[in-house]
Amino acid sequence: MMNELAHKYNEKVIVNFFCFQAGIFNDFFLIKTIIRLIFSKKVIVVATAQDVATLAGVSIGSVSNYLNGKQQRKSTAEKIKKAMEQLDYHQNIIASGLKKNKTMSIGIVINQLTDFFSMSIVSAIEAYVEQFGYSIIVCDYHDDKKRFEQKLDFLLDHSVDAIIVFHQDFATKMLKKVAAEHIPIVAIDAPIRGLKSDVVVVNNYESSKIGVNYLINKGHHKIGIITGTAKNYISRERQRGYEDALKEHQLRNDQTTIWTGDYSIQSGCDGFNELITKNPDLDALFIINYYMSLGAIKAYRESNLHPKIEFLVYDHFFVNDLFFPEISSIEQPVDQIGTTAGKLLINRLSKPNSSDFQTVYCNNILRLK
Repeated sequence: MMNELAHKYNEKVIVNFFCFQAGIFNDFFLIKTIIRLIFSKKVIVVATAQDVATLAGVSIGSVSNYLNGKQQRKSTAEKIKKAMEQLDYHQNIIASGLKKNKTMSIGIVINQLTDFFSMSIVSAIEAYVEQFGYSIIVCDYHDDKKRFEQKLDFLLDHSVDAIIVFHQDFATKMLKKVAAEHIPIVAIDAPIRGLKSDVVVVNNYESSKIGVNYLINKGHHKIGIITGTAKNYISRERQRGYEDALKEHQLRNDQTTIWTGDYSIQSGCDGFNELITKNPDLDALFIINYYMSLGAIKAYRESNLHPKIEFLVYDHFFVNDLFFPEISSIEQPVDQIGTTAGKLLINRLSKPNSSDFQTVYCNNILRLK
Protein backbone atom coordinates (compact mmCIF):
# COMPACT_ATOMS: atom_id res chain seq x y z
CA MET A 1 0.00 0.00 0.00
CA MET A 2 2.75 2.45 0.92
CA ASN A 3 4.58 1.72 -2.37
CA GLU A 4 1.43 2.51 -4.36
CA LEU A 5 0.89 5.74 -2.45
CA ALA A 6 4.50 6.74 -3.02
CA HIS A 7 3.92 6.50 -6.77
CA LYS A 8 0.69 8.54 -6.72
CA TYR A 9 1.02 11.25 -4.06
CA ASN A 10 3.65 13.58 -2.66
CA GLU A 11 5.23 13.25 0.73
CA LYS A 12 3.09 15.89 2.51
CA VAL A 13 -0.18 14.23 1.50
CA ILE A 14 0.96 10.79 2.67
CA VAL A 15 2.31 12.14 5.96
CA ASN A 16 -0.99 13.87 6.71
CA PHE A 17 -2.91 10.71 5.83
CA PHE A 18 -0.95 8.54 8.24
CA CYS A 19 -1.01 11.20 10.91
CA PHE A 20 -4.80 11.12 10.69
CA GLN A 21 -4.61 7.35 11.28
CA ALA A 22 -2.05 7.76 14.05
CA GLY A 23 -4.38 6.71 16.78
CA ILE A 24 -3.95 3.14 15.68
CA PHE A 25 -0.16 3.24 16.06
CA ASN A 26 0.11 5.83 18.80
CA ASP A 27 3.49 6.91 17.44
CA PHE A 28 3.52 9.96 15.14
CA PHE A 29 7.33 10.10 14.93
CA LEU A 30 7.67 6.46 13.77
CA ILE A 31 5.08 6.91 11.03
CA LYS A 32 6.74 10.06 9.69
CA THR A 33 10.14 8.37 9.78
CA ILE A 34 8.94 5.34 7.75
CA ILE A 35 7.32 7.48 5.08
CA ARG A 36 10.31 9.76 4.72
CA LEU A 37 12.61 6.77 4.39
CA ILE A 38 10.55 5.66 1.39
CA PHE A 39 10.91 9.00 -0.35
CA SER A 40 14.59 9.32 0.53
CA LYS A 41 15.11 5.87 -1.14
CA LYS A 42 16.63 4.41 1.99
CA VAL A 43 13.94 1.76 1.69
CA ILE A 44 14.11 -0.04 -1.66
CA VAL A 45 10.82 -0.27 -3.53
CA VAL A 46 11.02 -3.57 -5.47
CA ALA A 47 9.39 -3.53 -8.90
CA THR A 48 7.02 -6.35 -9.83
CA ALA A 49 6.19 -8.00 -13.13
CA GLN A 50 2.94 -6.03 -13.11
CA ASP A 51 4.96 -2.80 -12.83
CA VAL A 52 6.97 -3.88 -15.88
CA ALA A 53 3.77 -4.66 -17.82
CA THR A 54 2.23 -1.29 -16.92
CA LEU A 55 5.31 0.72 -17.90
CA ALA A 56 5.79 -1.27 -21.12
CA GLY A 57 2.12 -0.99 -22.03
CA VAL A 58 1.71 -4.75 -22.47
CA SER A 59 -0.16 -7.51 -20.67
CA ILE A 60 1.22 -9.36 -17.66
CA GLY A 61 1.03 -12.50 -19.81
CA SER A 62 3.45 -10.97 -22.33
CA VAL A 63 5.91 -10.19 -19.54
CA SER A 64 5.57 -13.74 -18.22
CA ASN A 65 6.21 -15.18 -21.68
CA TYR A 66 9.25 -12.94 -22.10
CA LEU A 67 10.68 -14.05 -18.76
CA ASN A 68 10.12 -17.70 -19.69
CA GLY A 69 12.00 -17.32 -22.97
CA LYS A 70 8.98 -17.71 -25.22
CA GLN A 71 8.89 -16.13 -28.66
CA GLN A 72 7.68 -12.51 -28.71
CA ARG A 73 7.24 -9.84 -31.32
CA LYS A 74 10.47 -7.88 -31.54
CA SER A 75 8.72 -4.61 -30.66
CA THR A 76 7.03 -6.18 -27.62
CA ALA A 77 10.28 -7.74 -26.40
CA GLU A 78 12.09 -4.41 -26.73
CA LYS A 79 9.38 -2.59 -24.73
CA ILE A 80 9.56 -5.17 -21.94
CA LYS A 81 13.37 -5.13 -21.88
CA LYS A 82 13.42 -1.32 -21.71
CA ALA A 83 10.84 -1.29 -18.90
CA MET A 84 12.82 -3.87 -16.92
CA GLU A 85 15.95 -1.74 -17.23
CA GLN A 86 14.15 1.44 -16.17
CA LEU A 87 12.61 -0.26 -13.14
CA ASP A 88 15.79 -2.26 -12.39
CA TYR A 89 13.56 -5.33 -12.37
CA HIS A 90 15.11 -8.71 -11.57
CA GLN A 91 13.18 -11.93 -11.73
CA ASN A 92 13.02 -13.90 -8.48
CA ILE A 93 14.39 -17.19 -9.80
CA ILE A 94 13.79 -19.08 -6.56
CA ALA A 95 10.16 -18.01 -6.31
CA SER A 96 9.63 -18.69 -10.00
CA GLY A 97 11.20 -22.12 -9.65
CA LEU A 98 9.01 -23.03 -6.69
CA LYS A 99 5.93 -22.00 -8.63
CA LYS A 100 6.91 -24.14 -11.63
CA ASN A 101 8.40 -26.95 -9.51
CA LYS A 102 11.72 -26.27 -11.25
CA THR A 103 15.10 -24.89 -10.19
CA MET A 104 15.85 -23.57 -13.70
CA SER A 105 19.29 -25.17 -13.49
CA ILE A 106 21.08 -27.75 -15.62
CA GLY A 107 23.93 -29.92 -14.38
CA ILE A 108 26.87 -30.68 -16.67
CA VAL A 109 29.51 -33.31 -15.88
CA ILE A 110 32.77 -33.33 -17.84
CA ASN A 111 36.08 -35.10 -17.31
CA GLN A 112 38.21 -32.01 -16.58
CA LEU A 113 37.48 -28.31 -16.40
CA THR A 114 40.81 -27.71 -18.13
CA ASP A 115 39.66 -29.63 -21.23
CA PHE A 116 39.43 -26.94 -23.92
CA PHE A 117 37.23 -29.10 -26.17
CA SER A 118 34.62 -29.85 -23.50
CA MET A 119 34.55 -26.33 -22.10
CA SER A 120 34.08 -24.88 -25.59
CA ILE A 121 30.95 -27.02 -25.91
CA VAL A 122 29.80 -26.03 -22.41
CA SER A 123 30.06 -22.38 -23.41
CA ALA A 124 27.79 -23.00 -26.41
CA ILE A 125 25.32 -24.93 -24.24
CA GLU A 126 25.10 -22.08 -21.75
CA ALA A 127 24.61 -19.49 -24.49
CA TYR A 128 21.62 -21.45 -25.76
CA VAL A 129 19.84 -22.51 -22.55
CA GLU A 130 20.15 -19.10 -20.86
CA GLN A 131 17.74 -17.79 -23.50
CA PHE A 132 15.12 -19.92 -21.76
CA GLY A 133 16.00 -18.78 -18.25
CA TYR A 134 18.26 -21.71 -17.32
CA SER A 135 21.63 -21.53 -15.60
CA ILE A 136 24.28 -24.26 -15.50
CA ILE A 137 26.27 -26.05 -12.81
CA VAL A 138 29.49 -27.59 -14.15
CA CYS A 139 31.34 -30.43 -12.39
CA ASP A 140 34.38 -32.50 -13.34
CA TYR A 141 35.42 -35.96 -12.22
CA HIS A 142 39.09 -36.35 -13.36
CA ASP A 143 38.49 -39.75 -14.97
CA ASP A 144 37.52 -41.12 -11.54
CA LYS A 145 34.41 -43.33 -11.60
CA LYS A 146 33.68 -42.85 -7.91
CA ARG A 147 34.01 -39.08 -8.27
CA PHE A 148 31.68 -39.18 -11.29
CA GLU A 149 28.98 -40.86 -9.20
CA GLN A 150 29.51 -38.32 -6.41
CA LYS A 151 29.07 -35.43 -8.83
CA LEU A 152 25.79 -36.86 -10.10
CA ASP A 153 24.63 -37.27 -6.51
CA PHE A 154 25.61 -33.65 -5.83
CA LEU A 155 23.54 -32.47 -8.80
CA LEU A 156 20.54 -34.51 -7.64
CA ASP A 157 20.85 -32.94 -4.18
CA HIS A 158 20.66 -29.54 -5.89
CA SER A 159 17.50 -30.58 -7.73
CA VAL A 160 18.76 -29.76 -11.23
CA ASP A 161 16.12 -30.03 -13.94
CA ALA A 162 18.33 -31.93 -16.39
CA ILE A 163 21.85 -33.33 -16.76
CA ILE A 164 24.38 -33.39 -19.61
CA VAL A 165 27.26 -35.87 -19.46
CA PHE A 166 30.40 -36.15 -21.60
CA HIS A 167 32.34 -39.26 -22.66
CA GLN A 168 30.16 -41.84 -20.88
CA ASP A 169 30.06 -45.20 -22.67
CA PHE A 170 28.21 -47.19 -20.00
CA ALA A 171 25.25 -46.60 -17.69
CA THR A 172 26.41 -46.26 -14.09
CA LYS A 173 24.32 -46.77 -10.96
CA MET A 174 23.80 -43.02 -10.53
CA LEU A 175 22.96 -42.45 -14.21
CA LYS A 176 20.25 -45.10 -13.88
CA LYS A 177 18.99 -43.36 -10.76
CA VAL A 178 18.83 -40.04 -12.61
CA ALA A 179 16.82 -41.67 -15.40
CA ALA A 180 14.54 -43.42 -12.88
CA GLU A 181 13.70 -40.02 -11.37
CA HIS A 182 12.65 -38.84 -14.86
CA ILE A 183 15.38 -36.23 -15.07
CA PRO A 184 16.33 -35.68 -18.74
CA ILE A 185 19.83 -36.76 -19.76
CA VAL A 186 21.73 -35.69 -22.86
CA ALA A 187 24.93 -37.59 -23.69
CA ILE A 188 27.70 -35.88 -25.64
CA ASP A 189 30.46 -37.67 -27.56
CA ALA A 190 29.11 -41.20 -27.05
CA PRO A 191 25.81 -43.05 -26.62
CA ILE A 192 25.37 -44.56 -23.16
CA ARG A 193 25.01 -48.34 -23.25
CA GLY A 194 22.13 -49.57 -21.13
CA LEU A 195 20.40 -46.19 -20.94
CA LYS A 196 17.91 -44.41 -23.19
CA SER A 197 18.77 -40.76 -23.69
CA ASP A 198 19.22 -38.09 -26.31
CA VAL A 199 22.73 -38.17 -27.80
CA VAL A 200 24.95 -35.73 -29.70
CA VAL A 201 27.91 -37.23 -31.54
CA VAL A 202 30.08 -36.41 -34.56
CA ASN A 203 30.68 -38.50 -37.68
CA ASN A 204 33.78 -40.13 -36.17
CA TYR A 205 33.97 -43.06 -38.59
CA GLU A 206 33.34 -41.15 -41.82
CA SER A 207 35.67 -38.23 -41.09
CA SER A 208 38.48 -40.55 -39.97
CA LYS A 209 38.14 -42.64 -43.11
CA ILE A 210 38.15 -39.55 -45.35
CA GLY A 211 41.21 -38.18 -43.56
CA VAL A 212 43.21 -41.39 -43.88
CA ASN A 213 42.16 -41.72 -47.53
CA TYR A 214 43.59 -38.23 -48.03
CA LEU A 215 46.95 -39.39 -46.65
CA ILE A 216 46.90 -42.46 -48.88
CA ASN A 217 46.07 -40.41 -51.99
CA LYS A 218 49.08 -38.19 -51.21
CA GLY A 219 51.29 -41.26 -51.59
CA HIS A 220 51.65 -42.42 -47.97
CA HIS A 221 51.56 -46.18 -47.57
CA LYS A 222 52.92 -46.85 -44.06
CA ILE A 223 50.41 -45.08 -41.85
CA GLY A 224 50.34 -45.57 -38.11
CA ILE A 225 47.64 -44.70 -35.57
CA ILE A 226 47.71 -43.58 -31.95
CA THR A 227 44.31 -44.62 -30.66
CA GLY A 228 42.48 -45.13 -27.36
CA THR A 229 41.01 -48.10 -25.57
CA ALA A 230 38.49 -50.17 -27.53
CA LYS A 231 35.90 -49.81 -24.76
CA ASN A 232 35.44 -46.15 -25.73
CA TYR A 233 33.00 -45.36 -28.53
CA ILE A 234 35.08 -42.62 -30.15
CA SER A 235 38.21 -44.79 -30.20
CA ARG A 236 36.37 -47.69 -31.83
CA GLU A 237 34.74 -45.50 -34.48
CA ARG A 238 37.88 -43.55 -35.38
CA GLN A 239 40.08 -46.63 -35.51
CA ARG A 240 37.45 -48.41 -37.63
CA GLY A 241 37.59 -45.55 -40.15
CA TYR A 242 41.39 -45.82 -40.25
CA GLU A 243 41.36 -49.59 -40.74
CA ASP A 244 38.68 -49.55 -43.46
CA ALA A 245 40.58 -46.89 -45.42
CA LEU A 246 43.68 -49.10 -45.40
CA LYS A 247 41.67 -52.18 -46.43
CA GLU A 248 40.09 -50.38 -49.37
CA HIS A 249 43.58 -49.59 -50.68
CA GLN A 250 44.92 -53.07 -49.79
CA LEU A 251 47.50 -51.62 -47.44
CA ARG A 252 49.02 -53.57 -44.60
CA ASN A 253 47.26 -53.23 -41.27
CA ASP A 254 48.82 -54.95 -38.28
CA GLN A 255 49.45 -54.33 -34.59
CA THR A 256 52.92 -52.87 -35.19
CA THR A 257 51.33 -49.70 -36.61
CA ILE A 258 48.76 -49.35 -33.80
CA TRP A 259 49.47 -47.79 -30.41
CA THR A 260 46.80 -47.68 -27.71
CA GLY A 261 47.14 -44.70 -25.37
CA ASP A 262 45.22 -43.14 -22.50
CA TYR A 263 44.46 -39.75 -24.16
CA SER A 264 47.24 -37.92 -22.30
CA ILE A 265 50.14 -35.87 -23.72
CA GLN A 266 52.68 -38.34 -22.32
CA SER A 267 50.80 -41.20 -23.93
CA GLY A 268 51.12 -39.51 -27.32
CA CYS A 269 54.84 -39.01 -26.78
CA ASP A 270 55.34 -42.68 -25.82
CA GLY A 271 53.20 -43.84 -28.72
CA PHE A 272 55.19 -41.90 -31.29
CA ASN A 273 58.52 -43.24 -30.03
CA GLU A 274 57.20 -46.82 -29.94
CA LEU A 275 55.75 -46.66 -33.46
CA ILE A 276 58.94 -45.17 -34.93
CA THR A 277 61.04 -47.82 -33.24
CA LYS A 278 58.91 -50.65 -34.67
CA ASN A 279 58.33 -48.92 -38.03
CA PRO A 280 61.36 -46.85 -39.12
CA ASP A 281 59.72 -46.48 -42.55
CA LEU A 282 56.56 -44.88 -41.10
CA ASP A 283 55.57 -41.95 -43.34
CA ALA A 284 52.24 -40.80 -41.87
CA LEU A 285 50.48 -40.86 -38.50
CA PHE A 286 46.81 -40.52 -37.53
CA ILE A 287 46.16 -39.49 -33.90
CA ILE A 288 42.59 -39.70 -32.62
CA ASN A 289 42.87 -37.31 -29.66
CA TYR A 290 44.11 -33.74 -29.31
CA TYR A 291 46.25 -34.20 -26.19
CA MET A 292 47.94 -37.32 -27.56
CA SER A 293 48.67 -35.37 -30.75
CA LEU A 294 50.48 -32.72 -28.71
CA GLY A 295 52.66 -35.43 -27.16
CA ALA A 296 53.39 -37.07 -30.52
CA ILE A 297 54.33 -33.76 -32.17
CA LYS A 298 56.55 -32.92 -29.20
CA ALA A 299 58.36 -36.26 -29.59
CA TYR A 300 58.67 -35.71 -33.35
CA ARG A 301 60.33 -32.33 -32.82
CA GLU A 302 62.68 -33.90 -30.29
CA SER A 303 63.67 -36.42 -33.00
CA ASN A 304 64.71 -33.44 -35.17
CA LEU A 305 61.79 -34.11 -37.53
CA HIS A 306 63.29 -37.38 -38.70
CA PRO A 307 62.05 -39.42 -40.46
CA LYS A 308 59.72 -37.18 -42.44
CA ILE A 309 56.18 -37.88 -41.26
CA GLU A 310 52.83 -36.30 -42.16
CA PHE A 311 50.31 -35.89 -39.33
CA LEU A 312 46.51 -36.11 -39.27
CA VAL A 313 45.03 -35.27 -35.87
CA TYR A 314 41.78 -34.84 -33.95
CA ASP A 315 40.92 -31.92 -33.04
CA HIS A 316 41.61 -28.45 -34.43
CA PHE A 317 42.17 -25.42 -32.21
CA PHE A 318 43.88 -22.15 -33.00
CA VAL A 319 47.28 -23.44 -31.84
CA ASN A 320 47.22 -26.04 -34.63
CA ASP A 321 47.96 -23.24 -37.09
CA LEU A 322 51.20 -22.54 -35.24
CA PHE A 323 52.63 -26.05 -35.66
CA PHE A 324 55.62 -26.60 -37.89
CA PRO A 325 55.61 -28.57 -40.05
CA GLU A 326 51.94 -27.98 -40.85
CA ILE A 327 49.49 -30.68 -39.86
CA SER A 328 46.12 -31.78 -41.21
CA SER A 329 43.32 -31.93 -38.67
CA ILE A 330 39.73 -33.01 -38.16
CA GLU A 331 37.84 -30.21 -36.45
CA GLN A 332 34.79 -30.97 -34.34
CA PRO A 333 32.08 -28.26 -34.59
CA VAL A 334 31.99 -27.39 -30.89
CA ASP A 335 29.42 -24.59 -31.23
CA GLN A 336 27.07 -26.81 -33.21
CA ILE A 337 27.49 -29.66 -30.72
CA GLY A 338 26.72 -27.39 -27.76
CA THR A 339 23.74 -25.71 -29.42
CA THR A 340 22.34 -29.08 -30.53
CA ALA A 341 22.65 -30.46 -26.99
CA GLY A 342 20.90 -27.36 -25.64
CA LYS A 343 18.04 -27.73 -28.14
CA LEU A 344 17.57 -31.41 -27.33
CA LEU A 345 17.49 -30.60 -23.62
CA ILE A 346 14.98 -27.74 -23.88
CA ASN A 347 12.80 -29.90 -26.10
CA ARG A 348 12.98 -32.74 -23.61
CA LEU A 349 12.09 -30.42 -20.71
CA SER A 350 9.05 -29.18 -22.63
CA LYS A 351 7.97 -32.78 -23.39
CA PRO A 352 9.11 -34.75 -20.34
CA ASN A 353 6.98 -37.82 -21.07
CA SER A 354 8.14 -38.30 -24.65
CA SER A 355 9.90 -41.59 -25.36
CA ASP A 356 11.18 -40.42 -28.74
CA PHE A 357 14.90 -40.17 -28.01
CA GLN A 358 17.16 -38.72 -30.69
CA THR A 359 20.74 -39.30 -31.76
CA VAL A 360 22.02 -36.27 -33.67
CA TYR A 361 25.17 -36.49 -35.78
CA CYS A 362 27.23 -33.34 -36.36
CA ASN A 363 29.62 -33.32 -39.31
CA ASN A 364 33.28 -32.67 -38.65
CA ILE A 365 35.32 -30.18 -40.66
CA LEU A 366 38.44 -31.50 -42.38
CA ARG A 367 41.38 -29.09 -42.52
CA LEU A 368 43.73 -30.87 -44.90
CA LYS A 369 47.15 -29.44 -45.74
